[in-house]
Amino acid sequence: MDHKDRFLRLSLSEPDLAADHVLAAYILSPAEGHDFLNTAAAFAAESGRGTQVPLAHEDDFSRALDVIAYQAEPATGLIKLAFPLALFDFNLSDGKASITSFLNLLVGNTQGMSEIDAVKLHDFHLPAPFLKAFHGPATTIARLWQHLGRDPLSGGMITGAILKPKLGLRPEGLADAAYQFWLGGDLVKNDQPQGNQSFAPLKSTLRRMADALTRAQDKTGEAKIFSANITADSPTEMDMRTELAIRAFKHNPDSLTFHVDAYLAGPMALPHARRRLPKHFISAHRAGHAAITSARSNRGYSAFVLTKINRLLGASGIHTGTMGFGRMEGDEADRPIACMIAQNVASGPYFEQDWHGMNRSAAIVSGGINALRLPSFLQNLGHSNFILAAGGGAFGHVDGPQAGALSLRQAEACWLERADPIEFAAEHPEFARSFPSFEADADIIHPGWRRALAQDSSNQ
Repeated sequence: MDHKDRFLRLSLSEPDLAADHVLAAYILSPAEGHDFLNTAAAFAAESGRGTQVPLAHEDDFSRALDVIAYQAEPATGLIKLAFPLALFDFNLSDGKASITSFLNLLVGNTQGMSEIDAVKLHDFHLPAPFLKAFHGPATTIARLWQHLGRDPLSGGMITGAILKPKLGLRPEGLADAAYQFWLGGDLVKNDQPQGNQSFAPLKSTLRRMADALTRAQDKTGEAKIFSANITADSPTEMDMRTELAIRAFKHNPDSLTFHVDAYLAGPMALPHARRRLPKHFISAHRAGHAAITSARSNRGYSAFVLTKINRLLGASGIHTGTMGFGRMEGDEADRPIACMIAQNVASGPYFEQDWHGMNRSAAIVSGGINALRLPSFLQNLGHSNFILAAGGGAFGHVDGPQAGALSLRQAEACWLERADPIEFAAEHPEFARSFPSFEADADIIHPGWRRALAQDSSNQ
């Protein structure tokens, strides 16, 4: 079969295809000895019909459903495929589209083709009819802002923390750590492995967390939020964990949100939680994703693609990383990730996506952010309408988690005022104490801080 005659059609126009095809952009490197254009055509053939040999029983209808490579650039490795909408699977139960089917087609058996040395999906575009077949988020960050008594349209940074150490504390220790942070911050969330460990049984832990939240609200006069991890291997187990959390927080139901390890649990987990909990904020953690999304991985799909998928699946909030301003892998080019999930129309690396009014997902920023790194992160992002989930950046503060929470709030205020951080520190003690708390960062971001802060102290 001459694949280039049938599956490589570079004369096709992207705008003409976009209305009734899913479009996908890959970076592809052929295996040694294989021509780029022939490999692109073979990749397209395998993506749809699932074979590269002629089939006697094919007819005109099946041929009309060919996946076509409509752009191929040997110099850059870029190829773009067009997938007819009829190829995709829809649920028997509710008629909604299936991400499992979507991933089977876009990153299925093609990842193992012998003709290919490397191939990675970097972006995709969904036409309106297909996009509207996904639920998207049921609840948005506006619900959290309202609970906290803020502007529901632009409520600013929700100062949150991931409990640290994430493992090793008993229920009493976890609840005390949460309480101390809540005295200065807004939200405490489970980290991805926290569940029903022998040293911290879930029922006891949730009960103590609910009590700590109530005490923190009484002490501060402010609403607080807890995010419970309900990740499990089956919907039945997820439901059991959900019920435990709902019962524990029955006196503060609006303070309860939920967390799912969306990558590790697979594409079933988020939609199940979204259907089960339409009035609750559901966050998607991406633990494990770097195994395929890392820039050092040459197969699979990118973090941008994963984030876009999680909005389709119904995540109210999505862990987006720190764009290189934290300790996890990433850089400023990751900014489109946060834009793509929080806007109605946004540009990705290869396609502009119109979400056609689908609810927006909030960015959840975690991965090594502290009060010293936060102003630069905010400058790059351009706004503070997101959820911060600090770990060591809160619990690593030398004066404890309450001071850590206050330092993060003050860092946002520093950026909003466009103040000089050293001058700002003179009037904000928790922020000032972030400098000795995170000395290595302080030395890099604010060289000479020791002398400057010592002078400020002596002038007071």
